[in-house]
Amino acid sequence: MADTSGGKEKDTPRKGSVLGRRKKAAPAAVSGGAKGGPAGFFATSGGVRHADVTVFLRQLIMLLEAGVPILKALNTLKERGSRPAARALVADIAASVEQGNPLWTAFDGHPAHFDTVFVSLVKASEASGTLTTVLHRLVDYRTKRELLRRRVRGAMIYPVLLVVACFGAMLVISSFVVPVFADFFGRAGLEIPGPTRFLIAAAAVVRAGWWAPVAALLAVVFAYRLWFVRSPLRRLAADRAKLRIPLIGPIIHKNAVVEMCRTLGLLLRSGLSMMSSLDLTRNAIHNRFVAGALQDMRSSVEQGGGLEQPMRASGAVPEVVVDMFVTGEESGRVDAVAGQIADIYEEEVNIAVAGLGEALQPVFTVIIGVAVLVLFVSLFLPLINMIDQLGNTAGV
Repeated sequence: MADTSGGKEKDTPRKGSVLGRRKKAAPAAVSGGAKGGPAGFFATSGGVRHADVTVFLRQLIMLLEAGVPILKALNTLKERGSRPAARALVADIAASVEQGNPLWTAFDGHPAHFDTVFVSLVKASEASGTLTTVLHRLVDYRTKRELLRRRVRGAMIYPVLLVVACFGAMLVISSFVVPVFADFFGRAGLEIPGPTRFLIAAAAVVRAGWWAPVAALLAVVFAYRLWFVRSPLRRLAADRAKLRIPLIGPIIHKNAVVEMCRTLGLLLRSGLSMMSSLDLTRNAIHNRFVAGALQDMRSSVEQGGGLEQPMRASGAVPEVVVDMFVTGEESGRVDAVAGQIADIYEEEVNIAVAGLGEALQPVFTVIIGVAVLVLFVSLFLPLINMIDQLGNTAGV
């Protein structure tokens, strides 16, 4: 089996590594730059969009490839941003470089926009003289990752929006339509059949206690963030359970595989060792269950083993992915294989997201259609009975 270790490393972040620096820094601390001003405020995630950072990086690459020095390029770009927050971010990076810091250190001062994978690769590329090449890869990586994240988020939100729309329609009908009919039936002295009485009573309950399901939903969200997210073990259990949710679970799982493989492939292709790459990938993965598999893989590599056994034992990685990684290890092309897996599974995620919408749309259409039919039959049933009685009377 090909050696995948890239040399022995300790199981803790190296003293000078980006991970080590970030773990020592306070989570909320962000450098505001030497010149002060608003840059420190804008260094937080609020105000600077993902697209702003991507545009900045593309323009920086263009200037560097044209032979413009880094500091001059940054000073040029800090005046070009279309939004004040983006200009302030670039100004802060330029101020850090002007102080004599390398570019990766300037990026490291803004963890809300440049994660450990990004900063580590910029650091390695500055040392090897391949900055523009690596920046090209990082821009491509960021763009693909953000697009996939939006698609998956849209797939998660779509069912919620449908449920909210149904609930909103019920609330409007219960608050405005049903009371009008109930008042009319009462003034006309019509006999109200059972289904209509049930509908009127249900509408009264909805009007009086519409806030209860909203409060319950908010309580569930708050409890999840407080009880699960803040506890590593409970978050691990929650992330594992997410992969088993019908329809949505497979999408979440495949998205995690794409994240893992694309990040690992990028790091290895850029020259980082297997140990460092597994470390950085583990910290970049959102799903803690899949991240746990990466920790096991790192431990195996550190002890001189391969990737296959911990990947299979974890249950977090599909068998076909494990088989492809084994092939990559044997051929010494783990980076290329990881990239291929990411491309394949990204396409599967896109297909699954489209299929989810196609599967849910007819289901919700039928549910809404049946609900509307029952609603109108219940509302007009007293009128139908009255017309029948009038017809019988006229016939007599």
